[in-house]
Parts: sequence; C-alpha cells; structure tokens
Amino acid sequence: MKLGNARVLALSAVFAALIFISITLFRIPNGLGGFIHFGDSLIYVAAVILPFPYALFVAAIGPGLFNLFSESPFWFPFTIVIKPIMALCFTSRGSKILGSKRNIIAPFVAGAINTILYFGANMILFAMGILPGGHVGVWAAGVAAFPALLVQGGGSIVIFFILAHALDRLKIKERIEF
Repeated sequence: MKLGNARVLALSAVFAALIFISITLFRIPNGLGGFIHFGDSLIYVAAVILPFPYALFVAAIGPGLFNLFSESPFWFPFTIVIKPIMALCFTSRGSKILGSKRNIIAPFVAGAINTILYFGANMILFAMGILPGGHVGVWAAGVAAFPALLVQGGGSIVIFFILAHALDRLKIKERIEF
C-alpha cells in the first residue's frame, strides 16, 4: 500500500470516528422520538478534504454505525444511502475548503437533500408503524417532524461554515498531502 493511500485511509477512519462520536455524544432530543445532531457538518468537511470515494465511505460509515449501535437501527438503510448523496454535493479540489462556489453552495443543497430524503424516510417509518405518531396520520406525523429536520440542517450549515473558515485559516488543505 502506498504511503498516500495509507494516509487517506487513516484520515477517513478518523473522520468516520469523529462523526460517530459527535452524533453519539452531542445530540439534542427533538421531542418527536428523534434528535438533532451536527454530524452532518463533519460529513461536509470530510467531503471537501477527502478524495471522492473515501468521502462517500465516511459519509455512510460514521452515521451508519451510530444507527446500528443506537436505539434506532431502523434508520441504518436510509442513512447509508442519504449521507453519501449529501457528500456528492461537495468537491475536494482546490487548496481551500471554501475556495470554490460549489463548496459555498453545497451545504445548502446537502441540507435540502437531507431534509427531503429523511422526510420521505420518516413517512415510510410512520406508515410502517416503526416510528411513533403515525396513528395521527402519516402526513400529519411527517409534517410535525419536518421542523426538526430543518433545524438540524440549518445547524449543520452554520457549524460547517465555522469549521471551514477556521480550517482554511490554518491552511489545512495545503498541509494534507495524499
């Protein structure tokens, strides 16, 4: 294995672990049986720093492992599909995290993807009776859960920009060589 491949693999494992830990330790109950977390902001950072296939792996494995080891493993199949789709919005090209228009617009697009696709996942889980609240009607339960998705997405966007700005000031992308 080349040194470059070992470094990118190691950094990918670190990102996956950080995402897992951030979701595990820093989550806020949303009052609807779910929670708000800011692991998505770390997925965004990973997607800008890591090469394409590694970023997708990190986006799936960090939050996916959380789902498997939490009280909500039924989210796993949705998470391992939705989170990599969100990571596709970003590019790792360039010497800065916020050095391209794409990476400035990407968190908003990724947040919208997260909100829309998890809204659909909520609807499926409400309809199947896996999530509580479906008894009031699948659409009513889905609409009630929607604000929590918006708050999570908005918080992740804000944290991403704070992290990205700090990491750009440290010239982190110039210091990481694969």
